Amino acid sequence: MRSASEFPTCLSASDIDAHTCIVMDTDLEFCADQPSMPITAIFDRSEKTLNCAGGTIDHGWGRNELPGGTATTQETRIPAVRFYDDRSLTDITVQNCTIRGTNHIGIQATRFYGGQLGGNGVLDEGEELPVGHNNITFEDLLIQDTGLGIYLGTFSDNININRVHVDNSSRIAIYSEAGSHNVRITNSIISNNNTREAIAIDSTYDSEVSNTVFLNNREGGINLYQNCGELKGIVCPVIRSTPSNNNRIIGNTFVNTGVSGVHVASRQGRNHSLGWCATLNGLPGQFTDTSQDNVVSDNTFVCSEGTAIIVKDGPNTISNNTVLAREECVPFEISTGGLGAEASPMLDGLVFDNNSIDSARPPRLRNLSSSVSINH
Repeated sequence: MRSASEFPTCLSASDIDAHTCIVMDTDLEFCADQPSMPITAIFDRSEKTLNCAGGTIDHGWGRNELPGGTATTQETRIPAVRFYDDRSLTDITVQNCTIRGTNHIGIQATRFYGGQLGGNGVLDEGEELPVGHNNITFEDLLIQDTGLGIYLGTFSDNININRVHVDNSSRIAIYSEAGSHNVRITNSIISNNNTREAIAIDSTYDSEVSNTVFLNNREGGINLYQNCGELKGIVCPVIRSTPSNNNRIIGNTFVNTGVSGVHVASRQGRNHSLGWCATLNGLPGQFTDTSQDNVVSDNTFVCSEGTAIIVKDGPNTISNNTVLAREECVPFEISTGGLGAEASPMLDGLVFDNNSIDSARPPRLRNLSSSVSINH
């Protein structure tokens, strides 16, 4: 364990001889032209910047070994950048870095609240939203060979992810947690994500993904949904009180995204077993997802399998997109998901307008309400 203030000029690889946790008590910049370094930058206070100056943080997991040999299992299970999760941090920047080789999280900005949500752990009507990490910038980063790329904790606010390339994460590339808002993912690349959707918009609202390329993400590009409080107290700290509403998916390109390009209300009608879902009071049943007033516009989808666009809730606006669906790809689906025809009013107000569809297969339309507008 070291402090950033111990390196007043810049951090050199010769300054450390093993994996080192560096507490960010001041700004830290890497020296020029350094080999990769096995560090973890720990932010425990606000108004600090990590600038790798084009250098690399590498924990030795995945496709690249560390200089001098392979890291231990323990070292590869530590995030490269970590925010303290027992306090809200503000005005933090991580820039000009390659981050790779952790079988954990590249940037872990989680946030836990203990008893701050009241005695029941639920946001009651009229109760103010807690303050998460805010005014955070991640810019000019390459994050590769990680368990998960970037994890934004609950109630994050004003998060800018710009010119970030997340490649070959074994799970999710970017996860935005419950209550987060004003999250902007722009001018980025998400590629070769493996076992879940590339970007999870989980109960996150008033946010945007724009001018970003999604390439070869096997289990999907962007999923918008409201988690039902799965395994409350074990995995999820609070029941989700904010649906994934008022988000904008604008001007992106989706190529070979497997299951789907964009999936709105992706957990609509999902069956949950006994004790799994807090919103269902731990009883078995089907969960009703909520994802409304979102805009999916001016995107390009190129696919040979799966479905380009899936929408399972309304009102939402899907407009001015271009879909090139080949082979087995379905150009779009509008449905009530796992729910039946009696749930068709949930699609009220859905507008599917002025999209250019070039497809060998027809769209999949199920349980549409009479107020769904489709014009393409």
